[in-house]
Amino acid sequence: MKKARFVRVDVFADRPFGGNPLAVFPEADDLTSKEMQALAMEMNLSETTFVVPPTPGSGADFRVRIFVPDMEIQYAGHPTIGTFYVLAKEGRIKLKDPVTKVKMEVLAGVMPVEIHSTGGKITKVVTVQNKPEFGQVFDDPSMFVKALSLEAKDLDPSRMPVQLVSTGLPWAIVPVRTRKAVEKAAGNATAFVEVFKHIPKESGIYVTCLEPLERTSTTHSRGFSLVAGNVAEDPATGSASGCMGAYLVNRKLVKTDRVVRMTNEQGYEMGRASKIEIEVRTDGKKTIEEVRVGGTTVHMMDGVAYV
Repeated sequence: MKKARFVRVDVFADRPFGGNPLAVFPEADDLTSKEMQALAMEMNLSETTFVVPPTPGSGADFRVRIFVPDMEIQYAGHPTIGTFYVLAKEGRIKLKDPVTKVKMEVLAGVMPVEIHSTGGKITKVVTVQNKPEFGQVFDDPSMFVKALSLEAKDLDPSRMPVQLVSTGLPWAIVPVRTRKAVEKAAGNATAFVEVFKHIPKESGIYVTCLEPLERTSTTHSRGFSLVAGNVAEDPATGSASGCMGAYLVNRKLVKTDRVVRMTNEQGYEMGRASKIEIEVRTDGKKTIEEVRVGGTTVHMMDGVAYV
């Protein structure tokens, strides 16, 4: 049997048992795709990552394969941040204060990652996402209303329509009027299946509002996806946060400038409070040039799996 070492971390958290848990296999060269998928299913987390050598000629420093329990996906935010925290903490990346820049290869392409540090101590990791792609606008949001067990009055489709947005991984952004609507959202599996006839299979539904719980936050959000036919909630979603930030700036629902900074809170309904930093850089007019998502990570445990 093969031995595969893993590290468990909580991402977008500043203390144990917060944020989004992640399993990182930092030396996965000898694992097959089938074994990676089996380990991701065994871990039963929203994502599990496997670090392998980059493709020759890609220009990347590391290749990261990201798996949910039932498939490999193009990109995800919290796995990127947690994986590069582990690589830096283990000395695989030589830190140069205040920011160390590296390149990550994923299915979505080669993407920059920044490790911020002070005195050699990691303070946060930032994933620089792809430029946003604004997809389909759903003028009739009724199927999303049903999928989230909400009421039509909870949405404001004329001002804040449901829209598919991707910064590496597509998400259906569903803005609602109040935090109460976010809090009462509950996945309806039958209605979710209907929604996924109209959005990519690797996508999810991200419900958000501009009425945060904490004074220092900008938004209060929840992320839902369909995993093996069941609705799963994510306690902190970096990819969706980037999509949401781009959406809010593009529709001028937040004060816009060349650099728009936001803090997204998520996971509160699950007892796993998470804070996700979002930075959207524009040309000062209409074009979004860059989306960045960052946060802190907590090292939780180490282990070995046998495959």
